[in-house]
Amino acid sequence: MGAPAMDEVACARRMKKMYAEWREMRETRFNGATALLVGTGANKEDDLRYLKAVALEVWLFSYELPDTLLMFTDGAIHVVAGGKKAALMENAKEMLKRECGLDLVVYVKPKGEDGTAQAKEILNAIEAEKLVVGMVPKEKNEGMMMASVTAALEAAGTEIKDISSGLAHAMAEKDDKEVTTLKNAVALVSKGLSFAVREMEGAIEDEKKLTHAKLSEMTEDAVLSPTTLGLKFDEGDCDICYPPIIQSGGEYDLRYSAESSAAKLHYASPPAVVHMSIGARYTQYCANIGRTYMVDPTPAQEATYSAVLAAQEAGLAALVDGATCASVYEAVKTALTNAEGVDGAMLASKLTKNVGTGIGLEFRDMTFVLNAKCENVIKAGMTFNLAVGLQGLEEPSAKEGSKSRKYAIMIADSALVSAGGEKPTVLTTNAKGVKEISYVTNEDDEEEEEDDANVEIKQGGVILGAKTRLEQSGPSSAEDRERRQRALADKKNAETYKRLTQAADDEINNSVIGGSAEFVSYKTVRDVPTPRSNELVLAVDQDRETLLVPIYGQLVPFHIMSVKSASVSQDAGAAFIRINFQFPTTGAANLKYAPAVRFPNSIFLKEVSFRSTDARHANHVVQEIQALRRNIMQRETERAQRADLVRQERLVLSSGRVHRLTGLWMLPTFGGRGGRKAGTLEAHTNGMRYVGAKMDEQVDIMYENIRFAFFQPAKQELKTLIHFHLKNPIMVGKKKTQDVQFYQEVMESVQNLDGGRRNMYDPDEIEDEQRERERQKKIQKEFSHFAKRVQEIWEKDFPHLNLEFDSPYHQLAFQGVAFKSTVRILPTATCLVELTEFPPLVISSSDIEVINLERVGFHLKNFDMAIIFRDFNREVHRIDQIPSQYLDNIKQWLTTLDVKYYEGKANLNWKPLLRQIKEDPDGWLEAGGWEFLNNEASDGEDEEDEEMSEFEPSEDEDESESEDDSESESVYDSEEDEGEEELDEDDEEGLSWDELEEKAAREDADVSDSDERPKKKKR
Repeated sequence: MGAPAMDEVACARRMKKMYAEWREMRETRFNGATALLVGTGANKEDDLRYLKAVALEVWLFSYELPDTLLMFTDGAIHVVAGGKKAALMENAKEMLKRECGLDLVVYVKPKGEDGTAQAKEILNAIEAEKLVVGMVPKEKNEGMMMASVTAALEAAGTEIKDISSGLAHAMAEKDDKEVTTLKNAVALVSKGLSFAVREMEGAIEDEKKLTHAKLSEMTEDAVLSPTTLGLKFDEGDCDICYPPIIQSGGEYDLRYSAESSAAKLHYASPPAVVHMSIGARYTQYCANIGRTYMVDPTPAQEATYSAVLAAQEAGLAALVDGATCASVYEAVKTALTNAEGVDGAMLASKLTKNVGTGIGLEFRDMTFVLNAKCENVIKAGMTFNLAVGLQGLEEPSAKEGSKSRKYAIMIADSALVSAGGEKPTVLTTNAKGVKEISYVTNEDDEEEEEDDANVEIKQGGVILGAKTRLEQSGPSSAEDRERRQRALADKKNAETYKRLTQAADDEINNSVIGGSAEFVSYKTVRDVPTPRSNELVLAVDQDRETLLVPIYGQLVPFHIMSVKSASVSQDAGAAFIRINFQFPTTGAANLKYAPAVRFPNSIFLKEVSFRSTDARHANHVVQEIQALRRNIMQRETERAQRADLVRQERLVLSSGRVHRLTGLWMLPTFGGRGGRKAGTLEAHTNGMRYVGAKMDEQVDIMYENIRFAFFQPAKQELKTLIHFHLKNPIMVGKKKTQDVQFYQEVMESVQNLDGGRRNMYDPDEIEDEQRERERQKKIQKEFSHFAKRVQEIWEKDFPHLNLEFDSPYHQLAFQGVAFKSTVRILPTATCLVELTEFPPLVISSSDIEVINLERVGFHLKNFDMAIIFRDFNREVHRIDQIPSQYLDNIKQWLTTLDVKYYEGKANLNWKPLLRQIKEDPDGWLEAGGWEFLNNEASDGEDEEDEEMSEFEPSEDEDESESEDDSESESVYDSEEDEGEEELDEDDEEGLSWDELEEKAAREDADVSDSDERPKKKKR
């Protein structure tokens, strides 16, 4: 094996920098030394000491050189080393002479000798040149060679100078290569802390007994095996700066020499405080991070933590180019003293003696210690571990002598000083906000329903089975709720008016009306086919997608898309063909027909009828027209669906470990024939890929295209699912969809009824239930693990997307008819969702303009919810038949999200109402804006009914809308809509149950009367 190779470019650059610092500051920082003597002894396993000599060797030569002696003079470098280390230095001889003008003299130490004989050559050189020797005092006896030289110099009465400050200043400012290495060390500590936090959260959630020492050991193993943290680092390059420190339960020591005790992690009796500090090295460069986490903290503890966080921010603001180390400490102390809501003087008295040190090749460079006495100047490129800690704090609400009585807080980050006086770059970015490190546990677990309130996926710093205080914030009483709703009224009116006026201006400026494709049958008259005989007949040109209609002795071509419908009927031995064409209607609907806009002065043919004696030909022509139109409509519909699709980036497959979730079903389905089989969901670099059982069953979901992500464990449902609501639709098979769901059923949806009733003590029954619970727990754990891994990818590589898995609040669930059937609708932190049935319901609170709660009254058991969106072109969504018992919970949730709601006693016809608001926003605002929905502010129901009558659409508009809708709807859809309209009419009547029963009785009586009438007998 050959000798190791150093980075010669970096070596030359740094050697010049050290000599320049030495020559400029020889009399001050180097105390007049004319020779710099450093050395190291034999390498010792598990030795975490930090030597300036080792730091200098790595900085200059890229390697640690154990059992080596180095002496730097003005014109030469003397080295005593053996084996490969001597060969490494020999290879640098030419470069040092060429780039730095230095002669390199290497004294090879034979194998098996201690080097004292070769060290005498160093002493001879010192005596011959009358050199003033400088050493690092704490390291003058490191190794046999350094000890022998030191002893000889002291015996001769030679004074040894201290060069620690000079070497520290020379190595303090980091170059680009060093910054890159430091960022790798930062990634190691950040991932290590995330690992420790996950283990702590798992212990709290599962109520496991985990000791501080065990958690420290697990974290250390993870740092030493970076692949377990998702980092592609060589294990040989990774090390710890000190064993990870985990402390809780009233015993805290904020020194980095502290050890994690064998006591169990304290969280069961809140308030509990857990402190974690982790330091790691990557190729000898150090990084550090420290965080304090609180379980059920008191307001006083939260205020104290906020003061410490503000003090650290003040320290970071003072850590600038040109400042002194003492000024940083003073900024931290002043921020603590002046903190509001706490006893600042008391907190300042609890501050540690220093708030950090320089960090790099040494974990703690005491030349740049951030305390009240150090006046060394901070320069751009330096790196610091800024650690603000308060020790010996007490919580008065906790019992004297309890584990919660005493606590400590420390927040530590690695920071890089920026140039030009700019604020430093904080390299460690793990969450540290007060709401992100505070956990609120749910202590009452007696009933399973109460567990539904827990958040299942980590949100920021929120653990599993807990809710942050942010999530618990909201109006605490009906009076508070009403006050917040009144404050929202004027704000909402102003926002709506501004958006409507802006939308109107945009519509005028960008009036591309009727943007449909142009259909051309024939470019010239000569292209029209010539009839085969003098008798002109209806014909269909399949190639040109054209209907040829005989009019006044000529075949007039009409593209099939201009045909609305065609029908045939027979009467008196003749067949009558009736063809209806697309034509413009009156009013605003005219703008939807593109030809009417392009040719406003033209006359359009509405319909034409033909009489034929050949019934077979008539039927054939109509069938051809219908078949061609159906095919073209299908083609254009698919084209229109794909036209507004946003082109997605290509999926970048992960080269390393790929997180997978197997045995999943997907909605919407791919379609096609054949049995369905489960597939696999994979998380890759920039997106996810679902791979089905067939070759063509593959869907890619880009992280950039995800708007909302949901994880819903099976509580009262049959399946555990992960659901993605996308920003832009994608194609799944031939379907365009904006929602993609992956799920796995946790129990059989079909129950076996052949065995009759079974005894509750039946062993088979008990075994089945146990197996079902274990299966449900296993599936939920797999989904939760996958969601956490994907969440980590988002936090690491896509922080700008602010993506996180949201889980529904089951305690706020309510029943309602969102589409066609009664379902269980669940609020989340940002959305209203129903994910069990497909199509799903996903409504973001940011898309909601206002909500009108209709048919709200004391005598009614149900009410309806009309959701009006910010985009008035979007149809109002209704959730009907919501039991009145959920009304207060819904109001509370809406108010928490700052969504304005109104209450009314009747259902409103929203389509013409929104159209009138869009057409006259000024009149709408003058009339009070949305306040017309306020049931309490209205003078009476009669006036409200009169108001509603103003919004009735005209007959022409109704006719045009129905005609336009019929173009793209099937017969099945139209019949279904008619049924829904009838249900809406019944709902609008607002009849009570007694009135409905009376009405049904009258109808039954009418039917029975009609049945009793005498019927004519057949002859």
